[in-house]
Amino acid sequence: MLQASLLIFARMRRQNISIISRTLLWLAYLLADYIAVYILGHMSLCGKSHGHQQLMAFWALFLLVHLGGQDNITAYSIQDSQLWLRHLLSFVPQTVGVAYVLYKYVAGSWTLVTAAVLIFVSGVLKYGERVWALNSSSLHNLSKFIDSRKLSEAKREPRA
Repeated sequence: MLQASLLIFARMRRQNISIISRTLLWLAYLLADYIAVYILGHMSLCGKSHGHQQLMAFWALFLLVHLGGQDNITAYSIQDSQLWLRHLLSFVPQTVGVAYVLYKYVAGSWTLVTAAVLIFVSGVLKYGERVWALNSSSLHNLSKFIDSRKLSEAKREPRA
């Protein structure tokens, strides 16, 4: 539900909205990751009956895709881009956690492994893309990009 609300209301953060709306959007942005991490931890500790095991494995895979976040709100503000290293450090254990849950609930049953591997790879790519986007949009990288664009434009201008 949080990801759906972020998808719908992400553009609002760039507009002049009330402090209550801005705070609710910010909380949804933060809670989306925290809830996914909590559920993933709960899945790795709790066991279910055999009938629920494969379903649990797929939920873990979708949580990894979920942690990749929305494309239209990779960061809530430009200052969040400075936290890309924190996202990188959380990317590794969360990916390992999903792999553990997948192993725990699918071990011995190879019927859905192909689909599980495809979703796992897409989740790793999606979450990795988020970390890369945060790193690429840091203030230092943005200023380097703008300077390189100005330099290339200056070289293209005809000299009088």
